[in-house]
Amino acid sequence: MQKLLILFSVIILSYVNFVKANEIKILYKLENDIITNQDIIDELNYLISLNNNLTSLEKDKLNEIAISSVIKEKIKYLELKKYFKINENTKEVDDIVLKEVNKRLRINDLENIKKYFSSYNLSLDQVKFKIRVELFWNKLIYDRYINKISINKKELKNKVLNDFKNKELIDEYFLKEILFNLEENENLEKKYIDIKNSIKSTGFENAANIYSVSNTSKFGGEIGWVNKLQLSKKITNQLDKIEIGGLTNYIPAGNNYLIIKLDNKRKIKSKINLDNEIELLIQKETDRQLNQYSINFFNKLKKNIFIYEL
Repeated sequence: MQKLLILFSVIILSYVNFVKANEIKILYKLENDIITNQDIIDELNYLISLNNNLTSLEKDKLNEIAISSVIKEKIKYLELKKYFKINENTKEVDDIVLKEVNKRLRINDLENIKKYFSSYNLSLDQVKFKIRVELFWNKLIYDRYINKISINKKELKNKVLNDFKNKELIDEYFLKEILFNLEENENLEKKYIDIKNSIKSTGFENAANIYSVSNTSKFGGEIGWVNKLQLSKKITNQLDKIEIGGLTNYIPAGNNYLIIKLDNKRKIKSKINLDNEIELLIQKETDRQLNQYSINFFNKLKKNIFIYEL
C-alpha cells in the first residue's frame, strides 16, 4: 500500500510541478466565477485519491475527466450559494463530512485522513468543501422534490412477502454501476458500445468516472452489497443470468440507462423484519426517484448557464 501511495504521489507531483513552473491561468468562466488550471490539478488529485485506477489513463483523458468534474461542481455551487451558507464551517456539517470520508475510504482516524489526502497534495479543507457541495446539493434536491415522490407501499409489501416466501437463504450482490444518459444527437446503441469498449480497455471503475452521471462515479461506480429484495425485477433478472465479474445489458432507468457489474455474490439468511425491509425498499425507491430529479435539475441548470472557455 505504501509503495502504491509513493507511486501515485510521484504521478500527481508531476502535475503540480507543471503548475508551479507556469503562472496560474483562468481557463473557464461561469457567471462571476472562474476555473483555473490549479483547480483542474486539484480536482484531478481528488479524483485519483478516490479511485487510484485513474492513473492508468492517458493524461489527456484524465484532464478531460477533471475539467468535466470541476465544471459540474461549480454549476452546483453557483446554485447552492443562493440558498445556503455553503462556505461556512459548522461542527454538524463537518461531522457528516468526516463520516462520509470514513465510509468511502475506510479510514477512521482524523490524522490518517489528513495524511492520506496530503499525499495527494490536498488539504482536508479542500476535501471538506467538495463533500459539502454534494451534501447541500442532496438537501436542495430533497427539499425541492420530496413532495413529488410517488411510492406504492402495498406493492412493495407484496414484493417482500413474495421474494422471501419459503426461502431460507437469499442472494446478496456486491455491485458497481454506470448510469449514463444521452446527449442530443447521441445514439443509444453506439454509446453503449463505446462504454463497453471503454470498460474493456480501461476497466469498469475508470469507465464509471468517464461516463456515469451517478454520485457513485467518483468512487468507480461502487454501490456495495445489496440484497436481492432491494432490486427491481428487471435488474435481478439480468443479474441471475451473469457470472461474477460479468455485466448486465443496459437497463432503462427513468430518462437514463444503467449498466451493472456483478463484483461478488453470496447467500444470506432470509430471516427478516418485514417492517424494516419495507422501510428499506421505500428508502431505496425514494433515493432512486430523487436521483432522477437531481440529474434532470442539473441538466436544466447546465443548459441555462454560460460557460466561457478562455
